[in-house]
Amino acid sequence: MRSYKIDRKGEISTPIITILVTVAALAVTGMAITWMTSTGSAASMQGALIIIGTPVVQNDTLYMTVKNIGTADANLVSCNLNSTISNNFTPSTVKAGESVALQVKFSQPFAAGQIIKGSLSTNQGTLKFSALSQ
Repeated sequence: MRSYKIDRKGEISTPIITILVTVAALAVTGMAITWMTSTGSAASMQGALIIIGTPVVQNDTLYMTVKNIGTADANLVSCNLNSTISNNFTPSTVKAGESVALQVKFSQPFAAGQIIKGSLSTNQGTLKFSALSQ
């Protein structure tokens, strides 16, 4: 009967493999937590605009109040009604937690009794609304 000698030279023992796998798993978990924390905090720093009340159009002027309920300032870029962009709109900033009353003039009057579709373009996206023409 022959006896074979098993040469285990150069092999890594099972406990060492377990330790290496555990350390690798902890490192990957730490990187994932760091990524989620940084992404979450960046995402939470955004402006969020809402319209207070009902926007109203009288002749050629839109009256509306916009509030920033977000945690970062929001820049108002342009405004349009029925696909007509206001040439008199002055870009402005709504600070986090504050409101601003807007009076936007258009080059043409709008007929009374209509509901007019509009949008306010911002650095946070487009805020669509309907305005009552009086």
